[in-house]
Formats: sequence, C-alpha cells, structure tokens
Amino acid sequence: MSTHAEALLQGATVASLRRGRGLLRTAGALVGGLGLAGLAAGGAALAWGSIERTMPVLRRYDVPVRAHVPEVTILQIADLHLFPGQEFLLRFLSDVAASERFDMVVATGDNFGSVDALDMVMEAYRPFLSYPGAFVLGSNDYYSPTHKRWSRYLSRSKPRPARVVPDLPYLPMVRQMCQAGWLDLSNASGTLHLPTGTVSLLGTDDAHIHRDRLGAPASSWATPDALRLGVTHAPYTRVVSALTSTGSDLILAGHTHGGQIGIPGVGAIITNCDISRSYAKGLKRWKAPDGAEAWLHVSAGLGTSPYAKVRIATRPEASLLHVHPA
Repeated sequence: MSTHAEALLQGATVASLRRGRGLLRTAGALVGGLGLAGLAAGGAALAWGSIERTMPVLRRYDVPVRAHVPEVTILQIADLHLFPGQEFLLRFLSDVAASERFDMVVATGDNFGSVDALDMVMEAYRPFLSYPGAFVLGSNDYYSPTHKRWSRYLSRSKPRPARVVPDLPYLPMVRQMCQAGWLDLSNASGTLHLPTGTVSLLGTDDAHIHRDRLGAPASSWATPDALRLGVTHAPYTRVVSALTSTGSDLILAGHTHGGQIGIPGVGAIITNCDISRSYAKGLKRWKAPDGAEAWLHVSAGLGTSPYAKVRIATRPEASLLHVHPA
C-alpha cells in the first residue's frame, strides 16, 4: 500500500473513531436524559400519589336487579388500613354520615394498618353503628402489614410463609360491631329486615389468606322478594363465582385498592388476586362458569399500607349503591 493510501486510511480511521465516540457520547446523553426524565416523572408521580391518597371521594352507583326486590341504598366501606396520620379519612366518613342518606352499611374488611389502630377504627365506624350493617374481615384485620418491596407486589414471586397467629385487635372490633347489631358474615349468613323489605346476606372470610368457606344461605335467601347480597373481602374468582351461582343479586368486595397505582387511560396494573384487571374497581356484571350472572362491585377502598402511602389515578373511595327493581 502506498504511503498516500496509508495516510488516507489512517485519516479515515481516526475520523471514524471520532464519529464513533461522538455517537456514543450522543447516545449516552440521550439515555442519560431519558433516565433523568424518567426519574423526574416517577418522582412527580409519587409526589402526586402522596397527595391523591388524601383526597377521598364518594362514588354513586345505580344497580337495577330483578323485579320485586326492595329498594335499598347501601354504603360500602372498604380497606381503611388505618394508622396514625390518617385522620382525614375519619373526617371524610364523618361528613358522609352527616350528609348522605342510606339504608344500611357493609364493611368489606382490612380495617387496620397498625396494631395500635383500634380506637381509630372504632371512631371511623361510630357514626354508622346505629344503622343496620354487616361486615367481613380481611387479612389486615388479623395480621399487621409487613414491609414489601414493590417488585414483590408487582410480580408473581413466591409468597412469604403464612402467619397463623393474629397480632391485630380484631376481636374487640368484631365484638363492638356485633353489639351494635351488625352481622358478622365471615363464612356466615344472616338477614336484615329494613323498612323497605328483606335483605338476605351470605359472606365469606378472606380468600387471600385461604380462610374462605362458603356456607349455606339463611332461609330468607329463598324468599322471592328478598334482595340477595353476597359479601367478601378479596374478589377471588372462586368466591365470586360461587356467590353468583348461589343466586346473589349483588356481590360486594374490596381488597384490590383499584390497583392503587393506575395508568391514566389504561387503568389498574394489578389486582393482587386472580380476578382480571378490568374488575379492579367499579360495578360490572359477572358471569360464573355455570352461566349464572350477578352484579359485582369492587371498591377501590380508602386506605393504603403504611409502607406504600401513595395512590396514583385511583382516588380513595367509599360507595353508595342504590339497588332497585329492574
């Protein structure tokens, strides 16, 4: 190769190296910029989520069921997860009790966010205990919340060993609710006689910790003009389908927090159970494998874990469901 050609090749090689280094610097700057932008967006979302969790709202639903059922307005309270610093939820519920009209209250579990929250829990329910009511329990009525990495929550990683000794004061809560006349529907059934008619209720304990056992309905379940109401904490499909096949007109559940972190225009990322994301919150029809159908309302609930104090595109909520003949 001539000296001239070698010089040209050497110059081209140097130029190529310079261009390559320039491209790498540009790519690095772009990736770095995107990374910084992503971090900034994530930080902004978390900052907003810490605000959004303090903005509870009352949802309203119209629920037409079969003919000849009583007209009933139900207030559903779900997933309080109370711990110090959540007095805004107590004020919200007090305002609901003072300003809204309803016939009965159903609490679908997970009331505790701390072992010291019994007084807060009872303060939250005190305005409602004079109403006819019913309740089921969730895992965070038995066991206090534990710290989890978000990656464990978002993935299907191996679950932690199950706890078997409750450390939350659920028994005093249950006792006070029952003393007020509320029905404990944890794997049980019961009947409420309202001025507008009969409500027959059938419930289960929390399927998320495998405590669910669906028993026989109360005799009122067979009354032609009774409203048949299924109640559970976590809307696992086995429970929802069993309650549907048993003849529920409406099923109430919570647990999902509506996904807790949603994507605007997309919805929930996860449900923390085996029900699909389209059922993460709200009122929808459910069809069981045997063809039976019922209304299913999954509340996004009011609280959060003390270790994940954010809600994004999923405001905390209580719900008023106006049930009436179709």
